[in-house]
Amino acid sequence: MIHFTRREFLKVSAAGTATAILAGCAQETERWVALEPYVRAPEEQLAGVPNWYASTCRMCPAGCGIIVRVMNGRAVKIEGNPEHPINRGKLCARGQSGLQLLYNPDRVTGAVRQEERGSRKFEPLAWNEAINTLYEKLDAAGDAVALWAGSTTSGHLYDLFARYAGAVGASAPLRHDLTSALNGVGTLTAANDALFGRSALPSYALAQADVIFSFGADFLGAWLSATGFGVEFGQFRSQPFGKRGLLVQFEPKMSITGAKADRWVPVQPGAEALVAAALLRIIADEGFGGPARAELAATLAGDVDLDAAAVTCDLALADLVALARAFAEAECPVAIPGGALAGASNGVAAVTAVQALNALAGAAGGAGGLGFMPAVPATLVAPPASSYADAQALIARMNAGEIKLLLVHGANPVYDLPPGSGIADALAKVGTIISFNPLVDETSALADYILPDRTYLEGWGYEVVQPGFQGLPVINSQQPVVGPFYDVRPTGDVLLTAARGIPAAAPALPWTDEVAFIKEQITALPKGASGGDDDEVRWARFLQHGGWWPEAAPESAAPELTAQGPVAAAPAAFEGDEGQYPYYLHLYPSVLLGDGRGASLPWLQGAPDPLTTVAWQTWVEINPATAQALGVDHGDMVHVESPHGAVEAPVYVFPAIRPDTVAIPLGQGHSDLGRYARERGSHALHLVGVTLDDAGANLAWSSVRVKITRLDKKQALARLESTIDPGEDIHVPF
Repeated sequence: MIHFTRREFLKVSAAGTATAILAGCAQETERWVALEPYVRAPEEQLAGVPNWYASTCRMCPAGCGIIVRVMNGRAVKIEGNPEHPINRGKLCARGQSGLQLLYNPDRVTGAVRQEERGSRKFEPLAWNEAINTLYEKLDAAGDAVALWAGSTTSGHLYDLFARYAGAVGASAPLRHDLTSALNGVGTLTAANDALFGRSALPSYALAQADVIFSFGADFLGAWLSATGFGVEFGQFRSQPFGKRGLLVQFEPKMSITGAKADRWVPVQPGAEALVAAALLRIIADEGFGGPARAELAATLAGDVDLDAAAVTCDLALADLVALARAFAEAECPVAIPGGALAGASNGVAAVTAVQALNALAGAAGGAGGLGFMPAVPATLVAPPASSYADAQALIARMNAGEIKLLLVHGANPVYDLPPGSGIADALAKVGTIISFNPLVDETSALADYILPDRTYLEGWGYEVVQPGFQGLPVINSQQPVVGPFYDVRPTGDVLLTAARGIPAAAPALPWTDEVAFIKEQITALPKGASGGDDDEVRWARFLQHGGWWPEAAPESAAPELTAQGPVAAAPAAFEGDEGQYPYYLHLYPSVLLGDGRGASLPWLQGAPDPLTTVAWQTWVEINPATAQALGVDHGDMVHVESPHGAVEAPVYVFPAIRPDTVAIPLGQGHSDLGRYARERGSHALHLVGVTLDDAGANLAWSSVRVKITRLDKKQALARLESTIDPGEDIHVPF
């Protein structure tokens, strides 16, 4: 008979399905057989019986909890974790496609050295030699080392790299990619700091709201945490006593969120600040919402031309007044500033104007729809997002020859930045470039070495989630659900091993491996919703349940308005003379491909866009009236030119867009990233310059004008919708 102590029993029972991972983390090469059926299956694996493992989706930085179905040692399905406070069992298409990253045929299968940068000729490198090379480069670089991380780089890796940089006197890791730029993360945090004294991403209580005014925020599509917002929106639409909630969407081109709105308002690009300030002015002048809200609105609103504001929305002034009344008289109104708004030349001022509307929600003692997540009760914090100005500063140091070693993880700056940034030329002046990315992307193609990290389904990690929901601070857990399929090593272990030989860094990184580091951070947390007074039990439950969060939301006060005086209402300035470049350019992230990293997955490439049903392509959306004036129709190729560059793409005639605006989805136009992404479509970021916003920090990527020239050729659009003219005779042969 086997006897268990109470402590041992609790450890085993609490770990549940996580036990398989914990038991084998030290002997992975013996437990897992890569891409082959089991001959001698581990005792915890039963043929034909699935195991489920909790982890975190890393297909975008939203931090949704997932559970992965593993059959005979292979991951076969990803679902949302029903316990997780962010997505509550739901999962988007990108999250479900994570299996194709794990099984991608173009993954780098081991450490490699490139013969010549850009040659794409790689020779295998034994891991011992690879780690020794990293050590030698780190030792030689001293403080002239830099790390460029992405928004999906695990929090534990950022923490390890930051500790290393601090120990050797190097600058803090740069955390910047196209996702953070398109979401407007830097602008949002700057505006919140200016208005509320909180340099953090906001949280919006959509489930409790009765009115939502969204200014270009595609929160049901590809903005920040679309799955989490989707769950909240479902509750917003099904409130007690038959309340449905009112959603008004202000944007120049209809998004997925706009398609779900009760009213879609086609606002002129760059005029969102003017419209938000006009709503404040109307509420103040008319006394809507009671004395408290009207008085605060009067403090925040400056002099605004209300007629001009109405014109930018194609509305009568009376309609704008009606919208202001609906917002002011709601019990819990919410205003949301989106990515395109944040990416304008007046981004901080525009976001501040929209956030000022949220200040009215709590002015009369209401609950308020805007909040900030309580701090995690430990040393863990969300890694700060770097601005484009920070990226420019690092590029300048590269050009000056100050960076001897550049480490790249989770980012692809050659693709993520406009060509005018000079990133490719700057990389050529760096002594050594080492990429840890699992695929050969545009930046890895210019690296000297690729030391591929494991994918998130094979690796460990944690993440402090922003933005959060339900008032709960959340730390996600990430654990291997399967063993590594190739000879790839965890970047955390590689760094820790190499750092042992660096005298300045060794004391700052004393852990034997990344799991020991992660475990030390997590067991310092207090008891969470899943319990666990014992360190081992708390660690096991952290893995089993997919993360740590408190049993109940801690009490937090409504954000206190610290700004004084009226908000700015000036519209954005656009690059390009209106006479030469007559159309506003509206770029937006694809709901499927995101910022472009999803282009390597055929599931996402082949899935039809929800609004146009186009797949596998880049396209240009043009209003029917504009298309008629240009003499173009579906599939006609056009040359789109801005003051900074040009692209070619077929036309899609789209009725839900302003006639003075053209829209292009981002995500295609890769020169690398595998067979499914390479040489497909155009990269519309080539139309964007490198001008900073008025605050001098973030890229003004949405303040560009373009001109369109019809080309004498066509390209069939890969559409799911019918391409047959309703008036055309159809002849069916028998």
